[in-house]
Parts: sequence; C-alpha cells; structure tokens
Amino acid sequence: MIRITSALLDDDVYHFDGILRDKALFNQTGNWGHVSIITVKLTDIHFFVIDFESDKICPATVEIDTLCLMMSFTLSGPTQPGLAGFPFCEGEHNSLFSPGQLKFKASLRGHLLLFVVCFLGDSLKKSIPGAIDPEQLELLQASRPTTLQMSQAIQGIMANIEKRGNHHIYFEAKALELLFLELEQVAALAGQPANSFLKMHDLERINQAKTIVEENLLNPCSLIELAHKVGLNDFKLKKGFREVFGTTVFGYLYDLRMDKAKLLLKDGKPVREVAFEVGYKNAHHFTTAFKKKFGYLPSKINKLLGLLVFMLSLAD
Repeated sequence: MIRITSALLDDDVYHFDGILRDKALFNQTGNWGHVSIITVKLTDIHFFVIDFESDKICPATVEIDTLCLMMSFTLSGPTQPGLAGFPFCEGEHNSLFSPGQLKFKASLRGHLLLFVVCFLGDSLKKSIPGAIDPEQLELLQASRPTTLQMSQAIQGIMANIEKRGNHHIYFEAKALELLFLELEQVAALAGQPANSFLKMHDLERINQAKTIVEENLLNPCSLIELAHKVGLNDFKLKKGFREVFGTTVFGYLYDLRMDKAKLLLKDGKPVREVAFEVGYKNAHHFTTAFKKKFGYLPSKINKLLGLLVFMLSLAD
C-alpha cells in the first residue's frame, strides 16, 4: 500500500492499494491549486506521473507498508524543499528504499512534474537479490543528476502511457533499464574516492553546461567557450561531465541531435531539412552520423516504423 496524505489537500489525497488494474487517473483541485496522478500498474512495478501546481507550500506524508524501492525523477520545476529532506531539482532524482515499512515527509510548491517508478516485492528481490549496504543506501537517497539514458527511458515510458495502449512488456523492460542505470550510477559513485575533485558548486556548473548544450543544438559552443560560460576550466568540465553523465560533452550533443532527428523524421520531414534543423550543414554527414547511431539510414525510418506497427498488430 502507498498512501499520500496532507491536511492542506483535504487530508487523504491518494491511496494506492495494488488492486488497480493497468492504469488510473487521479485529479484533485482546491483553493490551494491542482494535482493529477497517472498510475500505471504492472506486476510488482508501478509508475506514477505526478503533475502538481500550487502557489502555497503543501506538506504531505507518504506511507509505504511493503518492500519497495521508489525512484523519483524531477522532470520540471523550481528547486525547492522536496522528498524526505532532499530538494526537487529539475534534471535530478533520488531513491528511497522501504524494507517493509517507511513513512516520510515531502513538501510541494510551484509547478512540478515528477516521474516515479516503484519496484515492489518479487520484482525487487529478483533485481536486487542481495542486501543494500549502508553506503549504497546513502547514495540512493542523495539527489543525483538524471543521465541522458535515464531521460530517454522515461520519455519512452511517458509517450506510451499517453497512447493508452497495453505495452506491459515494453514498460517492464524500460523500468528494468532505469533500475540498471540507477544501480550502475550508484556503484560508480561508491567507487569514487571521498576526496573526489568535484565539489557541489562544480556539479551545479556542470549541470548548467548540460543545459547550454541542450539549448544550442544548431550553434554549439566549443569546449573552451562552454567552460568559460559556466566558470570552469576545460579540463574540469571535460572530466566532470563524463563523471556525472557518463559521456562527453560532444557525445551528449550528438545523442541529443540524433534523438531530435529521429522524432522529426517520424513526422515525415525530409532528410535534408532534418539535417539542417539539428545542426548539420551537410546532409551526407548527417546521414553517416544517423546510421552510426541507429544502424539504418534516416530515409528508412518510416518503412521500419510501418513494419513495427504491423508486427505489433499481429501480436495483438
């Protein structure tokens, strides 16, 4: 059972007891603001998309009375007091582990979009057969950057939720991918020396650099220009970006460009136009980069999508 209560939000806000089938939508509006929660239930894996808006601070209590690992990702919203004492920061996430009984406080304010995935019971035992040691537990609870791979997995899940289709196998695969990426990140952090050269203000600047890259796909900065903009030397930015996000600055730029290109191609835009829109002046160079990333030519994407739709229709 997962229960959320708040005196400000008419006490019993949300009560999830596992009886729900597949998907449900919860909505509540008051003089404090509005909250909607989309819940998707798989066998022992549940997703929650929480869209909250209020100009007041809304304290809430979350109670979990089962074995559970809860991963909470802040997709958008201002930095503020948040989950179990850790802030909600856009582009970051943290996890909480319940050995069977857990109760904690949360504070909500402003416009927040949260994505939460919970691994319960058998799914958690299968995924993490051993005990979580204290160091890993502390790292799980701490706020950490949401990597590009994590963001892509979440975007895929949310896109399929909106389609209202029954994609349980897809959802489960993406959930396990998120868990793997989470454990991989924690393991990497646990292996770092205590005197890691990255300090808190360095992490803030590296996240700022990530935002600048995202906002300048057409005219990206050089590494030295980007380092100057965020107030780091190029060595620290280069090494720190890889440490935090698991890729280089230009590897991240490349992934962003290719993912945007894939979406534009799915919408039917011609290859040459897409190449220009993601920052390639030469369509041939774009085609080479796209094939290297996805394994097929950009001109073939709609044919492959049609084949996939046909295969899914046969599976139904």
